[in-house]
Amino acid sequence: MTSTTTPVAWKRMRNWAFATGLALSGVALSACGSSSDDAGSDSSTTAAASSSTDTSTGSDALADLTKPLDAYPVPTDAVDAKALSGKTIYYIPISQQAPQFSITAKGLTAAAAKVGAKVQVCDGKGTPTDIGACVGQATSAKAAAIIVDAIPYGLAANGLDAAQKAGIPVIVGNNIPDEAHPASKTLAYVGPEAGGDMEKALARFVIADSDGKANLLINADTDGPSPLAWVKEGQQIFDDECPDCKVATNNVSSANFNLVVPSTSSALLKDPNITYVQSQYEQFLQPTQTAIQQASRTGIKVLDGAAGIASVKAVEAGTLVATAGQASTYQGWVYLDAVARLTAGSAVPDYTIPVRLFTKDTLGDTKVTEAAQDSGEWFGPTTFTDDFAKLWGVA
Repeated sequence: MTSTTTPVAWKRMRNWAFATGLALSGVALSACGSSSDDAGSDSSTTAAASSSTDTSTGSDALADLTKPLDAYPVPTDAVDAKALSGKTIYYIPISQQAPQFSITAKGLTAAAAKVGAKVQVCDGKGTPTDIGACVGQATSAKAAAIIVDAIPYGLAANGLDAAQKAGIPVIVGNNIPDEAHPASKTLAYVGPEAGGDMEKALARFVIADSDGKANLLINADTDGPSPLAWVKEGQQIFDDECPDCKVATNNVSSANFNLVVPSTSSALLKDPNITYVQSQYEQFLQPTQTAIQQASRTGIKVLDGAAGIASVKAVEAGTLVATAGQASTYQGWVYLDAVARLTAGSAVPDYTIPVRLFTKDTLGDTKVTEAAQDSGEWFGPTTFTDDFAKLWGVA
């Protein structure tokens, strides 16, 4: 199926994503979509549209995206986090297959230790059953807070509702806010823009690298409505800035990880003119590359998102032409800050999670090491940890 993406269509997509989060999540986590010809896959070809709402476009935006920040956007209002001392916070990522969540867990654990708290990680394993079990375990353990990462609220609504009724604050990370479950005194959403920012960064790289002639296949994650909505944000950049680019999507999911290779191979065989392949997230990169080999395709440029050390090393080695990542260590500290504020009954700010584009030409003096990744220095000065400690009254 081929469709044209326009600004109006994107707005409808965003509204649809809010309204049908639970329904889409259930389908995404159980669907068996493989090739681009079946119900589990879809493709869309971009066309020229009206101007972007971004304040900067093209090469200026691309240059800014490749640099670390001068300072992290740490909140300025203090909050007493001493009440968390001796408590346990549950962190539930949708799947520990994704390296990004391991980085965030390390950051959250370090932040929790700063206030005398502990972190219990429970793997959602990409299934509603395991996610529900993790939430139930956290509630039974009377956790100080529950943080679900990349898990739509609707996928564990009953359990998260019960947790809040029991007085346990809930943080939902890396998801577009669910209108049926708005932020409240016991619920906060953190980092909903980062996924879209990564897609827009990769889109701008492909446009520049291809001189506006790219034929791109995106392996788009269907683990909930948010990743697909973020892919649409990237497609909007192509609509606005590259009318001669062609973009198609192939749906993949954590629950059907074994289908990534055959579905990608099928999409590549269907369109022999594809010149770029993007794995939306790093956990799907290896099977994506395997599929390219199985399809006997050469000359294809590969890129991915949610970058960890493996992806940045691949960029350094030339295996990937680009990768985009969000400041996952910083996000762990942001999660602790949100927990502290909900616990104290304080207002939770709108946090910004920085995103950076990594290319071989722009790595510069970036230290491509696990230590540098975990410190957060890829995205800005590591003094943010001291800044948070001062805000929490534990410096």
